[in-house]
Amino acid sequence: MELPLHESQSRASKDIQSNEHVNLVSSIKRKLVNTSDGRICKVSEKFYKDNQDKYFPLMVSIGPLHRGEEKLKAVEDYKWQYLSTLLLRTVNVEVRLAKCVEVLKVLEDKARKCYGEEIHMESDEFVEMMLVDGCFIIELFHKSCCKGTRRRGDPFLATYEVFFQLRHDLILLENQIPFFILHHLFNIIPTPRQCGDYTLIELAFRFFKKTVPEDPYDIRERYGQEIHHLLDLIHQSFIPKTHILQLHSKQRPLQTVVPTAIRLHKTGTEIKGSSSRNILEVKFNNGALRIPKLTYHDLMETVLRNLIAMEDCCYDATKYVTSYAFLMKSLIQSVDDAKILQKKGILDKDENFVTFFSKISIEVDAKDFYYGDLCEKVDKFGNVKKNIWYARKVRNFVTRCLREL
Repeated sequence: MELPLHESQSRASKDIQSNEHVNLVSSIKRKLVNTSDGRICKVSEKFYKDNQDKYFPLMVSIGPLHRGEEKLKAVEDYKWQYLSTLLLRTVNVEVRLAKCVEVLKVLEDKARKCYGEEIHMESDEFVEMMLVDGCFIIELFHKSCCKGTRRRGDPFLATYEVFFQLRHDLILLENQIPFFILHHLFNIIPTPRQCGDYTLIELAFRFFKKTVPEDPYDIRERYGQEIHHLLDLIHQSFIPKTHILQLHSKQRPLQTVVPTAIRLHKTGTEIKGSSSRNILEVKFNNGALRIPKLTYHDLMETVLRNLIAMEDCCYDATKYVTSYAFLMKSLIQSVDDAKILQKKGILDKDENFVTFFSKISIEVDAKDFYYGDLCEKVDKFGNVKKNIWYARKVRNFVTRCLREL
């Protein structure tokens, strides 16, 4: 039975609209697939100018951004040795290796999109790089954290200087591979029995130890969210468990965010140390600014600088660390400021922090400054103290005048 003409035309019109929607959906899908995540990007020149050693690798390249640099070529053979050692602990080496390559081929496009620029490498070369660099990191974690896996004379663990350079290089924003690459490789290749049941995250935290505030044994529940790379893991460890930092909606000028430590001391605002292990958990209660202890160590400047650079280039990264550095830079503008914090047990080496905070480039918009609420409380308290001081001064003056009558 044929449909009436008007019904036939109506159905045809709907079919055309449906096809148009399908085409639009497909077009949008393609654009979404081709969008770069850009979580691993190059550091802006405003950060690394005159401080390249804090952003560029000293010994080993990880990923494509510094691959092939002359000064880093000497370590390439050792990375292959680490890959060999890792694979030879397993049975059916060829089967394991084939599985690794198969998985990495599937993940290749996703991995390429993690970089903030197009990676001009052939598919096989890119996958080989991910395999060698990923397995090198995993085996390095094994050897540094589990003594039974080490061999005498290992060049990476022989001296503190070499080990320091390795840890330095694995922190850098430009020297990362996607965390999901590490995760998949870690799950394919069995963990050495000497490492027990450590997870990849636990091994990473043991490797970086003093650079992170968290206890490596207290992280299983916390890191359920996506981790983009090793520096991002460190970044997530700095974010307080309870979000005590709040967005400052009034957007007051950041130039007057908080007075220096000396000025706070003079205006009656008490500065105290805090027992928190997380340096970002700065609080203001009952007229006291409570600041967790900031310990100076060899990698502290590198860690903070790269975290700030990461927050700058990753548009959706919460600017916790940048806000903290800006707050501390406001507090510490002289050796005398640092000495006050040192006496309170907040700093351990005053001169190091004065130099560091004076040199570092920190830019944060009012809308991204997460200590705005705290600074407002400090400001209000200071104004109250000023009013009380002024009222007392007037009262004393009046009392003195009455006595003279």
